[in-house]
Amino acid sequence: MDPVNQDDIIYFVVTDRFFGQNKKSVDPADARIHGGTLDGIVAKLDYLIELGITAIWVTPVYENIEEFGSAEPYHYYWAQDFNRIDQRLLDGSELSSDSTEDPTDLTTFGTIVDKCEARGIKVVLDMVVNHCGYGAEGSFDPSWFQNGEGEIEEPLAGLPDFDHDNPEVVDFFIQNIKKWITEGKISNIRMDTVKHVEPKFWHYFKSQIQGEFPDIFMVGEILIEDKDGVNKIVEYQNFHDFESVFDFPLCTALRRTLIYDESLSYWLARPRLDDNEPLGVLDNDNPFRGGYRNPNQLVTLLDNHDLQRRIMSHARSKHQGNGVGLDFAIQVTKLCLGTLFAVRGIPQLYYGTEIGLEGWKRGDTQGDRDLRRDFPWDTIGADNQPLPGLKKEREIYDWTKSLINLRKQSKALRYGTTITLWSSDLVYAFLRVTTEDVVFVIINNGYLPMSQPLNIPLSKSIISPRVIELITNGLSHWQTNAALTVDSNNVEVLVDGKTIDIYV
Repeated sequence: MDPVNQDDIIYFVVTDRFFGQNKKSVDPADARIHGGTLDGIVAKLDYLIELGITAIWVTPVYENIEEFGSAEPYHYYWAQDFNRIDQRLLDGSELSSDSTEDPTDLTTFGTIVDKCEARGIKVVLDMVVNHCGYGAEGSFDPSWFQNGEGEIEEPLAGLPDFDHDNPEVVDFFIQNIKKWITEGKISNIRMDTVKHVEPKFWHYFKSQIQGEFPDIFMVGEILIEDKDGVNKIVEYQNFHDFESVFDFPLCTALRRTLIYDESLSYWLARPRLDDNEPLGVLDNDNPFRGGYRNPNQLVTLLDNHDLQRRIMSHARSKHQGNGVGLDFAIQVTKLCLGTLFAVRGIPQLYYGTEIGLEGWKRGDTQGDRDLRRDFPWDTIGADNQPLPGLKKEREIYDWTKSLINLRKQSKALRYGTTITLWSSDLVYAFLRVTTEDVVFVIINNGYLPMSQPLNIPLSKSIISPRVIELITNGLSHWQTNAALTVDSNNVEVLVDGKTIDIYV
């Protein structure tokens, strides 16, 4: 199957917390393995397909250590053997009868990939080259490790840190990645902790792996969240040929604006009143100004397993209580999702975001566990959708499913150039434009409806006459089908509070 591209919607699961035939029913704060498996993911493909997902990213599958203190490696980032699958991730219910006698062989993952791809779902495998599991040093040559200082040489969270200035280490991981490609049938990689790995390794990856397998898609995790960090992130695109990285600065911008009410023009895009205005995140989509080389290839997100809170928990922290508080939380979560699917990039959903699942990173001994709650399958009916009586789950799910369908139907949303038309503290309007398709998007981030229509000029200095003609000749609202009002090269809009309107 083709690698992940701009047509895709990525769904990220912490495999142990998703589904398994023998999954335990335990406290979410329990640090032990709960029993979600790769077989369980295959068993739930109908749910993913119903939602509209086209690619699933799974956490690492390497054989991990047994435990560390009172915790088990439920996330599977504590590897002890990079050339085997962890038996705990397999229950055998979905494996083909002709699979290898040793289920932990990499070819078993190839069987899982085949089953997903046969249903139209691509697989993204989470890979780690920076470290192994606590106490796993004995499985490797002692000279392979370092215990220095700084972002690269200091052990991350105390995990044994590989020294990629050692050519033996580099060669081991290059060979290992090739084995996962050829035997495990992976064509998509999510690379963990990229900024903590010696730069030398990416030169070898670029020349050997990308040289031999040029169609491999890799998205790098470079966990820099503020918009001022874009220049650092861009280095990996420009110097190490990362075709994609996670757009954490946009994630921060959407949260700070749409939930916590900060300025849209500061965070997203400047109003272009003068050249000295601070650039927003979307203004960094210009390589000639030090920005991203190909912003449409970025993987965009609202939340994941490492950030402080799920997006719904951010919304609930801002809008507390039931009744009006819950209604506002649902509204702003939908606003965040709408913007995620309207802006450039490849959208990634964290499992459960589509039903408003909550989770927090705790400052106590629980750490990340609440952020990685078990998927609540008791809320999902036989039709693979949330039960009708569940207001929050059903409303957010229906909205998300509709957005996914809209994106699949619109070339402009998948491939389009972004053109900012209007930017202020509370309102952001932009176009997504392709050779044959145009979409107009406007966000009102205020809590009240616009008191009077807003007139947005379609300036020929930034938009071609052909695009203006496409807009004038008939865009309509993606849900209501109401026609977009255009008069004398001005768009006239009236938008409700905390709302995104999309015209296609």
